[in-house]
Amino acid sequence: MMKRSSKRHYFLLLFAAILVILPLLLLFLWSVSAKWMYPAVFPQVFAGSVYQQMLNEPNFWPAVLNSLLIAFAVTIVTIIIALPAARYFAFQKRLSHRLVEIMIYLPLILPAIAIITSSQVLFLQLRLTGTFLGIILIHTYLCLPYAMQILLESYRNLGEGYSLTAQTLGADSWSIFWQITWPLLRPGITTSAMLVFIVSGSQYLPTFFIGGGKIVTLPLLLLPYANNGRFGLASSYSLVFLGCTMAGVFILKLMIGGIQRGTKH
Repeated sequence: MMKRSSKRHYFLLLFAAILVILPLLLLFLWSVSAKWMYPAVFPQVFAGSVYQQMLNEPNFWPAVLNSLLIAFAVTIVTIIIALPAARYFAFQKRLSHRLVEIMIYLPLILPAIAIITSSQVLFLQLRLTGTFLGIILIHTYLCLPYAMQILLESYRNLGEGYSLTAQTLGADSWSIFWQITWPLLRPGITTSAMLVFIVSGSQYLPTFFIGGGKIVTLPLLLLPYANNGRFGLASSYSLVFLGCTMAGVFILKLMIGGIQRGTKH
């Protein structure tokens, strides 16, 4: 029975690995193909001209830097807002859990295009269109539900017992947060930060409308090539985007998971 179970887990793991590796392999093949016509299984001609064309694009490096800068800024702002908000909603007694979840998911339930176009009118009045601040604000609004849901569950699982005990022993709020709450919530904070980074980095419509074409990010360069059938350039940009996302997630994991607070044994 144990051997059957282990074989089943092995095949499931192998199947999951194939599902992850196969799209990446296709992206790589498209990015190095100069000619790939039906019904050929593999490219007929290989070349690195696509990467050269991508690197020669004037907006390539600004797009990479803008994508990383915006995603990191949105992550920081979102976590700063979500931490106290999630704590309040986790322990408050007035609203039911279902109502709280509906409130959190409301930005995701409403049509994104309606939110973005109405926000654009407001941002035009505030002169925030075409600015990094405007893009960071709209990204934060769209990313908050993801961080809130993860941190809300983390706070509920943590409970108030540790904080109340520390308060009874005379600890102040700042010490309680850094010595108790932060170490115990670190896995939830890390997960929410990584998810926010990924979601913010992949935003197209909010960046396009609020940025007004003045601030270019990787999705703004990637999607037009994909829509126009230029799969080589689209694949090369996708691989760069994936690399930037993985690097950002690794840095966040290192920064948040590497901050050691509390008592060491």
